Amino acid sequence: MPFAAFFVAFLLLLCIPRRSRKLAVCLLLGALAGLCAVYTTNARLERARANYAGRTVLLTAEVERADSTYFSDTVDATLWVEGVNGRRAGFRITCAELPACAAGQRVQGWFTLQQPDIEERTAQYADGIALQAEPVPEKPQLTVLGESGSFRARTHRLQQKLSESLRREMHRDTGGVLATMTVGDRSGLSAQLRSAYRGAGLSHVLVVSGMHVSILCGDILSVLLPYRWEQSYRSRRRRTVWKSLLALVLMGVTGFTPSVRRAAVAVWVSALGVWVWGPADTLTSLAAAGILMTAVNSYAVWDIGFELSFAAVAGTVAGGACIRWMRDAHDRRFWIKAGENLQKPVRRPWFNRLPERLQGLAESACIAACASAATFPVLVLRGLSVSAWAVVSSIAVLWMVQPLLLLGLAVAFMGLVPWLAPVHGVLSRAADLLTGLLNGWAVWLCTKPGASIYFDTAYAALVCLLLCGLGVLAFRWRVRLRVALPGILLAAAVGIGLGNALSRDVVHIDLVGSAQAPAVVVTQNDRAVVLFRGGSAAQRAVENQLARRGVRTVELVADLRMNAKTACTLPAQQGIRAERLPVNTARKLRCTPAAVELLRTREGCLVRLSIGNRQFVTLSGRAELAQPLQTEWLIATPKKPETVRYQKLLALRSYSWMAPETQYTASLSLRRTGGEKLG
Repeated sequence: MPFAAFFVAFLLLLCIPRRSRKLAVCLLLGALAGLCAVYTTNARLERARANYAGRTVLLTAEVERADSTYFSDTVDATLWVEGVNGRRAGFRITCAELPACAAGQRVQGWFTLQQPDIEERTAQYADGIALQAEPVPEKPQLTVLGESGSFRARTHRLQQKLSESLRREMHRDTGGVLATMTVGDRSGLSAQLRSAYRGAGLSHVLVVSGMHVSILCGDILSVLLPYRWEQSYRSRRRRTVWKSLLALVLMGVTGFTPSVRRAAVAVWVSALGVWVWGPADTLTSLAAAGILMTAVNSYAVWDIGFELSFAAVAGTVAGGACIRWMRDAHDRRFWIKAGENLQKPVRRPWFNRLPERLQGLAESACIAACASAATFPVLVLRGLSVSAWAVVSSIAVLWMVQPLLLLGLAVAFMGLVPWLAPVHGVLSRAADLLTGLLNGWAVWLCTKPGASIYFDTAYAALVCLLLCGLGVLAFRWRVRLRVALPGILLAAAVGIGLGNALSRDVVHIDLVGSAQAPAVVVTQNDRAVVLFRGGSAAQRAVENQLARRGVRTVELVADLRMNAKTACTLPAQQGIRAERLPVNTARKLRCTPAAVELLRTREGCLVRLSIGNRQFVTLSGRAELAQPLQTEWLIATPKKPETVRYQKLLALRSYSWMAPETQYTASLSLRRTGGEKLG
């Protein structure tokens, strides 16, 4: 609300100058439309909460997503509810520790529905999740009704078939990467490569997004359809129809992921503009796509993929505008000099003298730099790390995206036809070679200094506001670009350097994953210690948190699970599995972020972290001690800590054994010499 009030006040200030009144009126109308969307979304969510929250109901639902958990016979699932107690319904829920099932199946069972936790409410609303569900043990077990016949389930099965066909004759690593960037199936992507691509600033290459849609809809048609087709308006209309169909095909192949939906809607809006005799406008198409997607769920703007996608497109458009402005400025300067020096030949501007390939490289560098600059505020304000090599790596691999995408689609579809097996094998070898080059580049670059830089969110917000202010002042005072750009870059370098100096040696403790089995991530600078619990979903949450903090080296992974059915594949210098330790034995290890003491008991284990003069204790299972253990901080789990006496709590949610007025936090930052920051 404070930010919304500030935004409206800023728009009202724009109404004062006469030249800005029309712009301000449009922005105010847009803000009003956004408020209407927020009201509609909240009303729909409130109806779901009022009708079902706190009730035990019989649900018939389709499994949209299923992730492995602590035990092999349960999954963390996202369900689309089709019916409640025999009546039709339509909302999305999430369920932890659901009996084993697979995505695309229809299930029926008894569940207790509750509101999402306060800490996770906004993020879950952004994914369209209205309620949380827990299976009822006293009721009959979950019943699998068979495969769903919905369009969503059919596209998911198509995605799985294409992914299996693509990876059939490729190496595990290259096949996993190509399946991720072609059909959107991340199941074959290893944790090491996922971290390497993040460190190299190439995560956007793995996400099927607007770049992939533009390659498929633009480059293929440019090759297949000759340029003369552009001369006829009727042919342009036909071309837009083909683009729309190709965008729809890519949406179906990737399982209708949000990033592809945004790009496809932008393509369809552009096609509609051609059919109604409207000029092509990227920003208008992008804005229309955003409005259509947020009209259904206004919380979608909180999704970080939504923010990064729109920021990157805006930066790309800005990069194209900068190139056109630079060329026009150079051309004007050339003709002015030519008019003043009639007797003396004038050389063309340096940009126009470059060979065509170098001009294309310069344009790519400008666009990549603008896109990185546009996504930088989103990354730092959301607490993510950024890569100093993002621009370099994007320019270096940009030429590989098109052949990889086309090769991946060709291998995937040809693998479905048995008599095309020889062609499928040849294309698989070529895709293996090219993807191997991309993987090698990412792995090599992620080890370089500055691969991941982390910024404190509040400080990053101040730096971003300062840089935006300097840019506005330079524009209003008409400062030359040759003076303004170095000044802004110098201010950014000073701000980044000062921020790194202030955040140096700060220890961050974060709880991530499921509230039923939270993992603990302790980071300092670029090193980390992980106390792991959970399944594959928890491992992805840990990897994301390590990427946010800019961690390059995990010194220790302590697997606290007593009956682990799935392996933890986080790469680390040292690893401990509590279930393999002898009963009543202890292990002590000293790592950079914290000193770790692990005690294995008969039915569980106890871990104590020592950071400076502070101590943190967490339990897994049951730990029998001769006398209660005193500690300053308890890292809470669903089971009541009978043998621990604590002063403060770290927890992902409020558990049943806590008093209603108990204060807790899920994140803590501290210095060894003193000073704490909650959240």
